[in-house]
Amino acid sequence: MILEDNEIFAALLSATLDADFDIATGSNGLDGLRLCREAIPALVITDIGMPEMDGIQMLAEFQKYPSLASVPVVVITATHFTHRNRNEIARFPQVCRMLCKDDSVDSITAEVRKILGPGPRPAKP
Repeated sequence: MILEDNEIFAALLSATLDADFDIATGSNGLDGLRLCREAIPALVITDIGMPEMDGIQMLAEFQKYPSLASVPVVVITATHFTHRNRNEIARFPQVCRMLCKDDSVDSITAEVRKILGPGPRPAKP
């Protein structure tokens, strides 16, 4: 699951990961919460600064649902993390990586592959 309000960045990540994984996308935290509740993803990649519900608010909502509280999350932001927001994000145990959008797409997707492992791509329904 990719939750990103920048359509170009979301499309780039999606295209890069689509060869190995089934990808769903949303453009804000409200979309993300709804989509994740409908079909529990293996991993969520989320931006922090999104309209309607930001990534931190969405992570707080995930804690209300046992099925979502343990989904691994990669947080990506366009701004550099400050000490304050790193601590705020780190309080969510499912956050396994904090990355910046200025990291290369290859390094971001490599981190996703490390988390999810090399397993076979699930069959599409």
